[in-house]
Amino acid sequence: MTKIKIPFTKEQKEALISNPFTLSVNDYQVRFTVEFKKFLLAEREKNKTPWKEIFRKAGYDTDIISKSRMDGIIKNVKCQAASPKGLRETASKKSLEKGNEKKQTAKAIQELQDEVIHLKQQIEFLKKIQMLKTLEENEE
Repeated sequence: MTKIKIPFTKEQKEALISNPFTLSVNDYQVRFTVEFKKFLLAEREKNKTPWKEIFRKAGYDTDIISKSRMDGIIKNVKCQAASPKGLRETASKKSLEKGNEKKQTAKAIQELQDEVIHLKQQIEFLKKIQMLKTLEENEE
């Protein structure tokens, strides 16, 4: 039996990404934060809350996240929890690379800003030295 993948609409994606428990959304997938995964498992374990109700409590519209999607999410979270790596924020290699590029760009910008500040300080220092030399020459 082949599953038919139904893409999220633009409005559905916006609703999903606005939730703080959402890590990322594309046309077919929602990725969740570790906090959500912990919340999901804790609610089920402590209160025996039905899965659908847990998603509602977390602020998700259960009309957007269908039963089959919920089943897949629950299965993946349980597998992660049982694995040696534990719960984690999963992301594709491509999105990780984008994240690394952003971090590298931010780091490069910060380094350049620090260098500009340092150079400005050096310029001010050189101006003061020049002014002192000029004052000494005028006193002689």
